[in-house]
Amino acid sequence: MNPGINITVSYPDDRHIQMSCLTPEGKKVSGGRFRKYIANLNGARVKALAAVGIGTEPEYRRYGLVRKMLELSGEIAKNEGYLISILHPFSFAYYRKFGYERVADTRILEFPMSALGYLPRCSDFKRCSSADIPLLDKVYNSFASKRNLAFPRNGNMDYGLSDEKKKTYLSFDENGEPEAYVILNVENYYYVNKMVSVNLNVYELGFTSPGALDKVLGFLRMFEGELETVKIHECGLCPEVERRLRNYHHTKITVIPDIMARINDVEGVLSAVKYPDTPGEFTVSVYEPEGSSYPAEKTTGVWNVKYAGGSATVTRLPDDSPCDLSADIPAFTQMVFGYECYGADTAAFIPGTKLFSSCEDFFRAFPNRPAGVFEHF
Repeated sequence: MNPGINITVSYPDDRHIQMSCLTPEGKKVSGGRFRKYIANLNGARVKALAAVGIGTEPEYRRYGLVRKMLELSGEIAKNEGYLISILHPFSFAYYRKFGYERVADTRILEFPMSALGYLPRCSDFKRCSSADIPLLDKVYNSFASKRNLAFPRNGNMDYGLSDEKKKTYLSFDENGEPEAYVILNVENYYYVNKMVSVNLNVYELGFTSPGALDKVLGFLRMFEGELETVKIHECGLCPEVERRLRNYHHTKITVIPDIMARINDVEGVLSAVKYPDTPGEFTVSVYEPEGSSYPAEKTTGVWNVKYAGGSATVTRLPDDSPCDLSADIPAFTQMVFGYECYGADTAAFIPGTKLFSSCEDFFRAFPNRPAGVFEHF
């Protein structure tokens, strides 16, 4: 790092951490902003630290300023109990050196309105106002509890209600309970005395059951005749939509690698997450990747996990203890998040991973789960 540059850390409010890299003259040449979140992880809610912006002036790059800020964020995470860290990477290879790995993708679906033709039209939705936010939260939190990362909400999201171009609709079940919502807008343009269809854009949707999802898709059919194409902008969090369509020849799927994460406290995560009811046991050895300068006290070691009935006993063992699975933090993070469909056969190909047994109990504990966030952090 340039010895003439000083890094300061401040807390502008109770949700943010600000880092500033200053020259001796007081000029800010680099900075990082981190935000505190609660995130879902394998059935638990854990403290997460998100990098929401890191940048350096071009003439001050290659001095290790970003590295130093990431190291400081690791110290803060260790000291303040942030079990995971997350970010949107500008380079996956760069952040992998700091123990981050890909855990969620943006997935965009585009398909003709006719692909929904097998579902009955459903008009059983009401246009939402700000008074409906608690009901929307209720649907969203039920939906999000089954997905990794998705931040719990408690009146802190306006569901597009302040955006004049978007409309939010809510549906109720037969008992009057909210069960599904969708945020969308109509995209078209006026040309030669008529409106020309572009897309029915769906920006967010939440549902509590397969039937509730069918109602959302049936509601999209209410726009038939006005629009010819549906574009769901964030389907990574709701892969059930793609499974319900199954009309793959008529569907364009765009996958954009999106969010990286790292585990900052192995024992903390292993103790926090929800486990299967069926008993199981595994021993895992975890270590920081080569070249990582993150604090290693809580990420390097060997842990035994015995689980049953949804919870586990986690015991730290001597570092030379035999294990079922050995992985560096990037690989371990990806497997704990249940990214893709890893099992013993496929996990063996992840760089930084070695398997010494079938690891069936480990992979049963961390199944494939949708992951991501609707919000941009």
